[in-house]
Amino acid sequence: MLREELPDDVLELRPRKLRLSRDTERILEDVCGPDDDTRVGGRKKRLRPNADSINAIRCADCGQVEYITRDYCRCGHYLAGQVFDEFLEWERELLESHNRLAVEAEEKMKPVRRVGALALLFFIWPLYQGVLTGGQMPLTTWSWFLPGLAAFSVCAVIEKMVTAKRDAQAQLIEAASIELFLNERGLAPSS
Repeated sequence: MLREELPDDVLELRPRKLRLSRDTERILEDVCGPDDDTRVGGRKKRLRPNADSINAIRCADCGQVEYITRDYCRCGHYLAGQVFDEFLEWERELLESHNRLAVEAEEKMKPVRRVGALALLFFIWPLYQGVLTGGQMPLTTWSWFLPGLAAFSVCAVIEKMVTAKRDAQAQLIEAASIELFLNERGLAPSS
């Protein structure tokens, strides 16, 4: 078959053009076309995400919205570095807020710790009296433990309430990752 003579019109055959729908052709032109930003009718040449999408990031250099998965903006700005810089800023803000909450909790806990130190007297006195009397302690001596236990219980509850925000912030810092940052970033519209 290779040695057969082919008609002359076979040599002039051209590949058939595949006709896709208009939308598919428009998308392919947008993605694979030249880099100019306008086309006939003033519409944008490239497809861009919505500004409030979780997958969008606003380029710090040109201000255009790009997909977060792109390494570079169409203007040439390094978007992956921008996302990582935003993550580091978010992490630094978490640490600063945790430090602020820790200082506030320490200030609020000072009077509570003083009350706890005073409550120790309710434990020390009955024990001291037991040593002096030779181990025989009446019921009234044991009743001194009750106000001490009540004071320590109240101090423990107050400490738990005061340090709850600080502890929650500490857990958030331990779980901080780039995925958590992107999820929290996606909840608020990008600026």
